[in-house]
Amino acid sequence: MDEKDKKILFELEKNSRIPINKLAKHAGVSKEVANYRLRRFIKNKVILDFYTIINIEPLGFSRYGCLVQLKNVNNQLEKEIIDFLIKHDYVTYLGPIIGKWNMAFDLMAKDRTQLEKIIKEIKSKYHRFIESFIVINSSVEFKSFPLKFLGYERSESVNTHYKKLKIDDKDIKILKLLSEDSRAEYKHLSSKLSLSANAVKYRIKNMEKSGLIQGYSVSIDVRKLGYFWHNIQIKLINEEKSDKIKDFLRNHKNVIYYYKHLGNENWDMDIGIVVRDTLALRQFILDLREEFGEFIKLHDIYANVEIAKSNIAPKGIFE
Repeated sequence: MDEKDKKILFELEKNSRIPINKLAKHAGVSKEVANYRLRRFIKNKVILDFYTIINIEPLGFSRYGCLVQLKNVNNQLEKEIIDFLIKHDYVTYLGPIIGKWNMAFDLMAKDRTQLEKIIKEIKSKYHRFIESFIVINSSVEFKSFPLKFLGYERSESVNTHYKKLKIDDKDIKILKLLSEDSRAEYKHLSSKLSLSANAVKYRIKNMEKSGLIQGYSVSIDVRKLGYFWHNIQIKLINEEKSDKIKDFLRNHKNVIYYYKHLGNENWDMDIGIVVRDTLALRQFILDLREEFGEFIKLHDIYANVEIAKSNIAPKGIFE
């Protein structure tokens, strides 16, 4: 992968609806070359999905992280559980992991009652094989730097503001189609909705301006680029050092995100890092401990094996 490939990935991560002619211009290649490289990324499954970042709060939903530890499970049964969760109406991101936990996924629910109902459904179906199941407290802060490890860093481009907007069934249908493929053209969307392409474009622009649509991005399999993705959980012993720790994470080349949670007795930050090998992982932990050893406690580390279900809005939120 050369610098032009990296630039193409960077532009798509920043805005996956970017037209191919603009993508080519930003990457410094012809339209034909840009299209060829994009198709190659898709064929080689470097790019897994093109998705739309939707503000789920106006739709009445909240997001919850889940970690599951399994027991007495063989490969076939684990695949069955993963397939069940992939098809679940309220499960978004899902990935098998290596460590204390066996899988991580996110749920979307309207309230505590619906959340408990969904969890009860999952547990009742596979209760004999679930050793432990926890729901992570809501995040109070989230920062993402997806391609910093490739030397490309962007300022925050997600629209975090929301202006109340009256939406109808056609808007919901547009959101659903865009969540499945953010690069879907206006002509394709119009054919699914009995609307003109201009009417579809007008509705999308309104949802973008309101902040209901926060942006467009891609799911990238870092393994295909020769990297490995790990998640590190830490407990902040001294909250006064929180800002300095976050500055360290923002500036470290291997950090691709961090979550600051409301906290529990074990950990209150999740840190995502992308590294070439375990030596680089060890070096990051040494750097973190050297800088903040007396202010943090390392709780757990797990390796993300793959992305089984991308960060796509599940169909349950559109019903």
